Amino acid sequence: MIYFIIFILSFLFGIWVKINGEVLKLEFSDYTVSIDLYFIVVTCVVALFLLFVLVSFFSRISSMFIDIKKKRKNKKELLILEFFFSIDLDDIENVEKLLKSLDEENDKLLLVKAFNAGKTGNYSLFNHSITSIANTNCNLALLLSHKLIMYLKKDKIAFQKFIEYCSNLINNKVLSLPFQIENFILKSDWHNAIIKLKEATRLNIFLPFNHKKMLATFYCALAREYEKRGDFKEAMKSVLKAQSCDITFQPINYLKAELYIKLAKVKKASEVLEAEYEINPTPQIARLYMSLNGKNTDKLCNLHPDYYFSHCMLAISAINSGKYDLAGQYLNTAMAKANYLSIYLIMVQLQVLLQEQDKVIYWLNQINSQALSDPNWRCESCDKELERWDCRCYHCGNFNCIVFQKRSNIKNAQ
Repeated sequence: MIYFIIFILSFLFGIWVKINGEVLKLEFSDYTVSIDLYFIVVTCVVALFLLFVLVSFFSRISSMFIDIKKKRKNKKELLILEFFFSIDLDDIENVEKLLKSLDEENDKLLLVKAFNAGKTGNYSLFNHSITSIANTNCNLALLLSHKLIMYLKKDKIAFQKFIEYCSNLINNKVLSLPFQIENFILKSDWHNAIIKLKEATRLNIFLPFNHKKMLATFYCALAREYEKRGDFKEAMKSVLKAQSCDITFQPINYLKAELYIKLAKVKKASEVLEAEYEINPTPQIARLYMSLNGKNTDKLCNLHPDYYFSHCMLAISAINSGKYDLAGQYLNTAMAKANYLSIYLIMVQLQVLLQEQDKVIYWLNQINSQALSDPNWRCESCDKELERWDCRCYHCGNFNCIVFQKRSNIKNAQ
């Protein structure tokens, strides 16, 4: 605006210099009207300036109304999203409050109708309702589908029927993909699950999980399937594909090491275990490494000297060499760092070798009162421990629920 005003003033000054004193005469019958040319120019410029101001004013007013309308729409969508999160948690009071905040009665009825239809097994009505919602807002329809999937997983029989129906009979390609992925997971059909997840990623479909991590999970599940068939080379190919999807997925290095061992590639297995232990040390890695390298565990211990199980390995090595006093020192150092069961068991073993019966009884009592389970693979659904990672829990059968879990450490907490 300031540049526009400066331009106008400069323009008027130039015109004044050029036409100063010139007069325009208009004759009407017996009358003659004399008008200064400079006055005419100034009047035209002022009129243009006022027109510019009016256009700018109405443009701002129009933008303001558009922004208000957009904010209302965003608020409505936010309320709808909150509605789904609330209904999944059975927060009935909050659901009713949020429903009243929605603008159109049709929105309320359609959302409730779709959710209840899927929940009660009226799948044809759910299909019709979810398709109608998708015509207005596809992401909203996908969110409703995902929340309903999570809700129905509590009942495995109802969930299986729901998934089979939706994966086969929902015609909308985008809407059907999440159900098809779930259906292939139920069938442990990892090849098709991978294909459908890649398709969903390509179409940029909203899914309630990390695409890359889930793809890595599918490839690792496929690797386990090949491993059970004895096809270790194909299993390794699947693990490497999982690594290309998500290098941070923790089971990958465990699977690689196990498969290298079965392929009789001990050196490569040791290298994988060393790399994993340096970044994320665990007793499982250490035990697997000891089974391959026997007494030669110093390299692994030096990669993470502060970790409690590094001292356990040194203690085991000292015991095997008959250096019981040194083993005791290593175990005392380990106990100063953690209260895990493996330390106490090695200590009991040491006292048995030293024929110290009183101390054996003492340490066995300490196990009952003090020892914690070592970090291990654990199912998040049923909280059972597992010896190694798999795509499903051996105990409850749930998918993608096994994580490496560390128990709280009493001494570190103090």
